[in-house]
Amino acid sequence: MELILLEPGNGELVFGKAPDGESKGGGIDAIWRDAAALRGMGQCIELVSLHQGMKQQVTADVSNSARTSGRPVITEFTCVKYVDQTSVKLYELCLRAEPLGRGAAQPTRLYIARHAGSKTANIITIALRDALISEIQLQTHPDDMPTEQFKLSFTEILWSHSVQQADGQPGAQHTTGWSLTRNRPIGAFTG
Repeated sequence: MELILLEPGNGELVFGKAPDGESKGGGIDAIWRDAAALRGMGQCIELVSLHQGMKQQVTADVSNSARTSGRPVITEFTCVKYVDQTSVKLYELCLRAEPLGRGAAQPTRLYIARHAGSKTANIITIALRDALISEIQLQTHPDDMPTEQFKLSFTEILWSHSVQQADGQPGAQHTTGWSLTRNRPIGAFTG
């Protein structure tokens, strides 16, 4: 069983503050939240599905020995979630063009985790700098609850993959990234 979570860079924009001034919880089931792989995470939105892609523009021109013809294309993330208490806030953030977090200090994170038996393992974490909801669509279904499909645009991206060991604990972590604004690889968010 997989779990896909979206952690906004600035959770207060989406979840607000509780009356005591503390941030509100993200509503993730305890079976997931208590797992060592997911501890320390802020408030999250559970996603039904996630899609993202990239491609290199390739040419068949024999005079081009590199075979590429421009910048790589990294698509926006397409996310699907059930309609919930965060929905109207996401609509507002989209209409105001307000990022879910600003700068390198507030990346929006996507977690893809797997639950097997009593163990939860975070498979991949994707960090997005200046993630912005560029589009959101409400969808109803005859045999299911309504969902929203929204797209996240960003300026930089970091992918971190953890190899799961036999005991379920995370092993070595491999990270790579790309700056869309600078069109170059990065190992961490730029200044």
